[in-house]
Order: sequence, then C-alpha cells, then structure tokens
Amino acid sequence: MSAPLFPAPWMYGRRKLTRVELIVYASLVGVLLLIFASQVAEYMELAEKAAMESTATNVTAALNLRYASLVMAGTTIDAERWTTANPFELANAFPPGYRGELAAWASMPRERPAWLFDSVRHEVLYLPRLHKHLQVGGAPAGEVRFGLRRGPSGFGFALTPSQAYEWRVSPDR
Repeated sequence: MSAPLFPAPWMYGRRKLTRVELIVYASLVGVLLLIFASQVAEYMELAEKAAMESTATNVTAALNLRYASLVMAGTTIDAERWTTANPFELANAFPPGYRGELAAWASMPRERPAWLFDSVRHEVLYLPRLHKHLQVGGAPAGEVRFGLRRGPSGFGFALTPSQAYEWRVSPDR
C-alpha cells in the first residue's frame, strides 16, 4: 500500500501539532494581537480628542445662548466678569467628567478624563486619559487649558485654547 503523493487537507486535522508549529502559530497570533491593540489605542485617543473638542464647542454654544437670551431680555451684563467666571456655571452646562474647581480637586482622587476650572488663572483645564500624542506648546503634555475670550465679532464668547496644542493622532498612520 502506497501513500498518496499529496495528502488530503483533512488528514492534517487528525494529528497533533508539533512544538515548532505551535510556536509559529502563537507568535503569529501574538503579533496580530499587538497590532490590533495598538490600533485600538490610536482610535480611543482619536475619540477622546474629538470628545474634548466637541465639549468645548458645546459649552461655547450653551454660553452664547445664555448670553443672547439675557441680552434679549434686557439684562445688563458685565462681559469682563464673564471672562473670569467659570464657563460651566455660566452656561449651566456640565460635561461628563466635570470635577469642579482645581483647588478643591487637589484633595480628591485623580480620575481622568476630567474637566476643571482654575479660578486663579481663570481657565478651563482638561486632563485627558490618553495623551500619548498630545503636545502643548511643542512639548509633550498631559493637559489642555482653555480661556474664555470675547467673540471675534464683539458679541458672545469663545472657549479657546490658552496655548496652541497639537494632538498628533491619526487613523491613517
């Protein structure tokens, strides 16, 4: 009785794998998992960047809606006081992760992501959970600060970054 020249594929399923085959398969699966985990982390950081920017935009919009409604109601508003006050309280818009004032947060557990208001510098502070690709002012950083400034048209306000930041995360890499 002779063995076939090319064994049928179903014949390989009936034998045990050799150690070399196990090592090759385990290495291949490990490399694929590492690549997958890296890509997932990139997308999570990209999502956090988008959430931070949309939160800043939403707070600005809520603040301007409140300001416009007060102006239309005939209320006198001190715009300089608004630029030094807590924008979250003025807009009555508290994002998920809002922890209050920075001085009070110093004694609490440090959970990230977190939105804080620095009453000394009159800035909003965002502490991201993932900040591997975040650079503020050209240096790696773990926070982004926003200041409340008058709008470019002279009416309303804008929550703008205090320092230029760059979050170099892209799914195309």
